[in-house]
Amino acid sequence: MRTVVTGEAVELELPAASLFTRGGALVIDVILYALTYVAFIFLFGLTSGAAAVAFDEALLQATVLAGAVLCFVVLPIGIETLSRGRTVGRLIFGVRVVRDDGGSLRLRHSVIRVLIAVFEVYMTSGLVAVLCALINDKGKRLGDMVAGTYGIQVRQPKIRPMMLPVPQHLQSWTQIADLGRVPDELALRISRLLRSAENDRAGNPMIMEQHAAGLAQELRPYVSPPPPPSSAMDLLTAVMAERRNREYRRLRRQQERQEALERRLHTVPY
Repeated sequence: MRTVVTGEAVELELPAASLFTRGGALVIDVILYALTYVAFIFLFGLTSGAAAVAFDEALLQATVLAGAVLCFVVLPIGIETLSRGRTVGRLIFGVRVVRDDGGSLRLRHSVIRVLIAVFEVYMTSGLVAVLCALINDKGKRLGDMVAGTYGIQVRQPKIRPMMLPVPQHLQSWTQIADLGRVPDELALRISRLLRSAENDRAGNPMIMEQHAAGLAQELRPYVSPPPPPSSAMDLLTAVMAERRNREYRRLRRQQERQEALERRLHTVPY
């Protein structure tokens, strides 16, 4: 996960697409552009007469060049601009190209990216693009570096929420404990450990307990009063489960207030 600071000083978390994902999307797009080019040449031969094109070498060369520019330059620019950074290949792989500040692409960004792609993708068979993506922390190719854009992964797998209950012997403590000072970064690490322990029950329990003990040691200064004696995994489970329950109750109260306000606004004299 990489953060992006917008022009309004808002920090966004936009996951950059991997090299293999962008490469797969690019391969699909190039195949479609090539098929469009072949169809263009075929239709031109049908409409103008294959014999006339064959005997007029200048017309044949002009047709080939115009078709190449139309299918590999004009068409990609139009698709990227109108779809704000999406193409057929990117739709399939769940990728979108955005500006470095997280905004949508404009015409100038698409023009720069596509014109440079003629060199780094078509003329070098993608070698320059791969080398640039490997040395860049966001997987940017040369066109992205010049245009100030990069690819993000917009399709994320659904995460099943954890419904771990508060351990029985810690329920009375969680009712009076102050858990509001737990940092979000520490809570995220604890959630990852609990999810790993829940999904990988056949893993090494000793390693899990050691990791849980370290996180519990970091957690203790942020909770008050001190918890009763218990295992590190039970303590982490109790804290995260109670945080979830309190957040649910807060959202539920907010929703009830909102519903009450809406009922009041939709009655006389409003």
